[in-house]
Amino acid sequence: MIPKIKFGNFDSEKFGLRLLTRAPAALQEQEITETIPGKQGVIDYSMAFGQRIFQPNTIVYTFQKHIYDTVERAREEALLKNQIMRFGISKLYDSNIPKNYYFLAKCSSDTVTNDPQYQKLTVELTFTCNPPFVFAEIAEGSDEWDTFNFDYDVSQQTSFDVNVGDVVCLINNGSAAVQPKMTVTGEITVECNDETVTFSSGTYENTLIYLLPGMNVVSLVGSGSISFEFYKELVA
Repeated sequence: MIPKIKFGNFDSEKFGLRLLTRAPAALQEQEITETIPGKQGVIDYSMAFGQRIFQPNTIVYTFQKHIYDTVERAREEALLKNQIMRFGISKLYDSNIPKNYYFLAKCSSDTVTNDPQYQKLTVELTFTCNPPFVFAEIAEGSDEWDTFNFDYDVSQQTSFDVNVGDVVCLINNGSAAVQPKMTVTGEITVECNDETVTFSSGTYENTLIYLLPGMNVVSLVGSGSISFEFYKELVA
């Protein structure tokens, strides 16, 4: 596979650009620490919310393309800038990350060097990814054989019929807490990670229910059915 990126309508391979370098910055954690007088070292509260919190991250890509006509090089430069810079935060696909994953990013700078001596364009694109995770495009529990990733995916049930009370486990195999989308029939009370919310029939997003990285024990009380839709986020 030719190393490439896709962002909005821009496809580096279709544009004829050859990837020279890919330089992601080192992840920077938002540390929460406290120094206590008379105690050695510091107290680290960075995991107080059940996950590590990171600063936005950047990736710098450098491409090159040989174009022998001066006018054509100028035309290609204008086309490239217009395709890249018109988008805000969008999906960035990168052949270096697992298939069916993407960054949420925006192009924070583009530098195009038009070299008449060697008849080439050198393109440097800097993307800011916030948060610095890649997002799965396929929901957990889909278990489709053709798209199942044995390195990251977990075979699990995400839809349940509830009769009075049940306790189920949902595995978030990613590196960040996620909010599941819940579709409910009947009336069901969901208790998970010290939060309890009662839902009647409907579809719910942006609730108090979070799934932390790892195994989450979920208590379901009521009568009806409930399905959880969530997508893992990985450090890449």
